[in-house]
Amino acid sequence: MCRDEVVPLLHGRRVFAANEEGALFTDRDKQEQAAAPGDYPPAELTLAQVVDDGDARPSRRSRKASTISQSYGKWHQSASARLARADLAPDLGRDIGSRRWLRGVATLVGLSAIAIAGWPGFSAVEAAPAMRIDDRVRDEFRSQMILPLALGADTGRRMGATTAVQPLTAAPERPRLDLVATLAQGDGFDRMLRRAGVSKDEAQLIATMVGSAVALDDIAPGTPVDITLGRRAAPDAPRPVDALSFRARFDLQLAVERQNGQLVIDPRPIMVDTTPLRIRAAVGDSLYRSARAAGAPPSAVQQFLRTLDGDLDMNREITAGDEFDMIVEYRRAATGEVEVGDLLYAAIIRDDRPRKQLMRFGREGQFYDASGEGVVQEGLIAPVPGSITSRYGMRRHPILGYRRMHSGLDFRARHGTPIYAATDGTVNFSGRNGGYGNFVRIRHGGGLSTGYAHMSRIAVRNGEEVRRGQVIGYVGSTGLSTGPHLHYEMYRNGQKIDPASVRFVNRAQLSAQEMANFRQQLVRLQMVKPGEALSELAPDPTASKDPVREIDRIENRQVVD
Repeated sequence: MCRDEVVPLLHGRRVFAANEEGALFTDRDKQEQAAAPGDYPPAELTLAQVVDDGDARPSRRSRKASTISQSYGKWHQSASARLARADLAPDLGRDIGSRRWLRGVATLVGLSAIAIAGWPGFSAVEAAPAMRIDDRVRDEFRSQMILPLALGADTGRRMGATTAVQPLTAAPERPRLDLVATLAQGDGFDRMLRRAGVSKDEAQLIATMVGSAVALDDIAPGTPVDITLGRRAAPDAPRPVDALSFRARFDLQLAVERQNGQLVIDPRPIMVDTTPLRIRAAVGDSLYRSARAAGAPPSAVQQFLRTLDGDLDMNREITAGDEFDMIVEYRRAATGEVEVGDLLYAAIIRDDRPRKQLMRFGREGQFYDASGEGVVQEGLIAPVPGSITSRYGMRRHPILGYRRMHSGLDFRARHGTPIYAATDGTVNFSGRNGGYGNFVRIRHGGGLSTGYAHMSRIAVRNGEEVRRGQVIGYVGSTGLSTGPHLHYEMYRNGQKIDPASVRFVNRAQLSAQEMANFRQQLVRLQMVKPGEALSELAPDPTASKDPVREIDRIENRQVVD
């Protein structure tokens, strides 16, 4: 077929024939190579070569096309053809410098300019105010703002002094100064007063006066002391003490006041009710939860469980239908403070009969059963509440890398876990000990001793007497250790032995006179009624009837560290 011959196609469209060989599409590279003088270049079919033929007979489908989608399709096809003929986005890598290439560069510059014009700004976005602010409201806001004066604030404005201003020779001091000083650990009473600004002579005088009423060593560290300082006699002189007050003991308030120019001490005893607290209730599902629900202090419940644990199996020998009976030291001051002491009596009741009774007796505070025999201390208590990870015997050392004798037991425990003495004894070594790190050795009776290694901190000193279950240190990883744990050893006559092969059995006995005193004390405790210590206290006749406001008590107080 000839080059200019047209071939009718479907839907009334026509297509120019490409060449004599019948090829419709060719590459542009081939087109450039084939182009030569006297030869026609190969034809390239584009969207622009596909045009509507108005003379062609429309098909049946085109005659019925009247929907919006078909109209849009025709418009889109026509627009695409025009854009294709315009050739606005040619390949800029070809024909550099030609008209076609410059047209592409112009398209790129135009699109870039449009993009830059639409770039968002960085100015603050202003929102509409929540309320209308006029000059009157703005002035009211200015009076409350803290802003620089340049931005319109009124706070901090300093006015220039005029001739009407007369400077003061000296700034006046407060006539009195209220302070709260705290007695620190290992601190002296006079040194605490000196830090608060009291003169040396008055501090020593007040310390002597307080020491005549109560031993200064008996004042607990952390005791707050209310101090009132008066007006200075001279500009460089310290302020005198006008009044001083603090709680010297649970049952004693001490006050020092200035009367007729002299300091006078005024001891003020506080009424204290020492009725022990007795709690009795059913064991239920959990003895601990039942005791706490009945109002027992947490420390008393823990002492109760530890005391009975050596004589009874708390999981098997105590049933939900049993009752627990405990008596605890309990002191109540007329001023409202409460002080909980040690456990005095512990019992398990079954069918209204005591199954087990234990009472604290003697200076050492040891528990005895109702027959007067001491509680059996059988076996070594675990020094830490953890499982054994390595036992006594030969093993490969985790750090040194060779097999050698492991002369103790290793207990798994977290860093800082308390370490308890296995039984009563005397500390005969406390300090650093080579690969053991921080080490404590306790000498017990019968030529036996126990050792505790790798501690993070030691809580006892050499020569100190310790009791079974007393905290002697805390778990750590000092010395040759790969992590926090307790290395526990036992010695018999200086030779290391397996700690798991030894058991202690201790039982104290009372003499005839001690037994009589023991039974009298047991009868007195059993006469205490449950809940009697919680009854309302009689009013203290020495207490002031005038109410004291909290704001009056704490206002203008300064704390002295």
